Amino acid sequence: MIYGRRVRSGETLPAILTTGTRDLLLSNTVRVHRKLRATGIEAELEVYEGQSHAQYSRDDRLPETREAFGEITAFFDKHLGH
Repeated sequence: MIYGRRVRSGETLPAILTTGTRDLLLSNTVRVHRKLRATGIEAELEVYEGQSHAQYSRDDRLPETREAFGEITAFFDKHLGH
């Protein structure tokens, strides 16, 4: 998870949270996402079917890994202006 932090009073950075449907922390990740959004922080939640905790990062040949890193890259491109 990459999360927002306060940079200046009242200013926050956006957050992206990634998880899988077999992740033991799926419910916690959803709760964090909801709390971030409830406080006005822009937050994206990406849930990958059949994946366990951080499984998408283990083998860069898998389509799920390419999809996850594509979403993460798009998030950074959007928010860093690339």
